[in-house]
Amino acid sequence: MRLGTKLILSLVATLVVTMSIHGYWSIQQDRENMVREMRVGMTGLSRSIQAALGYMYGEERDLRATQQFIDSIGRAGNIHGVVVYDKFAKPVVVSRSLTDTASYPGLDPAPVLSIDPKAVLAQGQSIDGYLESAAHPVYYRIEPILDSENRIAGAFVLGRRGLGYNTTLAARRDRIIFTTSILGALLAALILFLVERNFSRPIGRLIERIRAIGEGSWDKRLPVEGANNEIASLASEFNQMSERLQDLYAKLVQEQRERLNLERNLRQSDKLASVGQLAAGLAHEIGTPLNIIGGRAEFLLRRPRRREEIADNLQIIRSQIDRIAGIVRQLLEFSRRREPAFRDVELRPLIEKVNGLLAHQIAEKKVSVDCRIDDALPPVAADPAQLEQVFLNLFLNSLQALAPGGRIAIRAALDGGAEPGGEPRHLRVEFEDNGAGIAAEHIGQVFDPFFTTKDVGEGTGLGLSVSYGIVKDHGGEIRVESDPGRLTRFTIVLPAQSRAPQPRMAAS
Repeated sequence: MRLGTKLILSLVATLVVTMSIHGYWSIQQDRENMVREMRVGMTGLSRSIQAALGYMYGEERDLRATQQFIDSIGRAGNIHGVVVYDKFAKPVVVSRSLTDTASYPGLDPAPVLSIDPKAVLAQGQSIDGYLESAAHPVYYRIEPILDSENRIAGAFVLGRRGLGYNTTLAARRDRIIFTTSILGALLAALILFLVERNFSRPIGRLIERIRAIGEGSWDKRLPVEGANNEIASLASEFNQMSERLQDLYAKLVQEQRERLNLERNLRQSDKLASVGQLAAGLAHEIGTPLNIIGGRAEFLLRRPRRREEIADNLQIIRSQIDRIAGIVRQLLEFSRRREPAFRDVELRPLIEKVNGLLAHQIAEKKVSVDCRIDDALPPVAADPAQLEQVFLNLFLNSLQALAPGGRIAIRAALDGGAEPGGEPRHLRVEFEDNGAGIAAEHIGQVFDPFFTTKDVGEGTGLGLSVSYGIVKDHGGEIRVESDPGRLTRFTIVLPAQSRAPQPRMAAS
């Protein structure tokens, strides 16, 4: 609901309540004034009737004269009727206006006839009041009838109709309702005009400017109308805030540009550093066998050699050439990994196969292998050959890091709970050994290409990098944690899903 509507409803409701209360008290005051006027008139009339009845009924007991007298009173104006009672409270004379309903069809005799004079007969004091009626109220007064010795000879009841009473009050009520309605409509129109002019339009412009700022427009300002009102102060503060926001936005844009340039330069530096590291690693890995090949070739060229010497040296040269070919092949596999061929793969047979391939090396180093794989593991969507390569690389890393008598622990289990549909979320495979571990300064570099802490000829530094890319292509992740001198743990988390994920080929 709009502010103007709320304000109009509040003020109009307040006006209606105030006018209603005022009208109610005004009507009550009019009622009291009319009753007061009626009592004053009834008092004078009843005193005159009391004096006449004191002689006609109190002294003479002339019922006929009494009847004629009260009949003449009943026909006058708005007199409802008169009833004369003896001192035993029995009606002895009733005015014709209360008995002849044919002559007085609009007059109800019941209110006056139902009045009991016993209290006046007992105390000798006058009583007055009024009775509510459907057509109009009836005012009455009960007076004692005294004889010449001031003894109570009876009593009479004088009833008077309140003609015009209800009409006057109804007219008063209608006038109050009409006045309230006119004032409410005028007040609503005035408030609507003032709210629209002083509040709705400025607030509407403020909302438009806020929306424009949200859309990136900073140049426009709100007009400041007036100098000593809240709307003008709000517009002025908003303009100042817009200027500050515009300055901050310009600074942020400039800082963002500088940050983007810095990041671009850093990425370029990282690329150059990666290329340098790649070149250094490649030169180191290929340089050693090339030196051996060059040395053996120079040895053969110095003087004629025996067949056995030539064969031995050529065998060494061939082995070094194979070593170089292997390095180049790993480099090509790293830079251009083939697209995985996904199918459902059981982890237990795959891990047992890798364990069997390395059985002779495990036996030579006298390393114990503790392999625990949950029986209820679901198959995982993977390329078995690539996944086998990952497990083989991790197994070989553990073997090369262990001293004789070391231990390798392999765990495979469901990772976490289940999806709302009941399917498990992930499968977790861990390779843990109690070897020398990885230093804290090297833990963030283990998956970098050509990074290795092994001696020359023991590794190229591509195994973990290749494994990292394969796991990423399978929609999973590989993590490493190490406590030097106590343990090293590689954790592979693969999505447990029925369909194969789309392969993501890493950039060369």
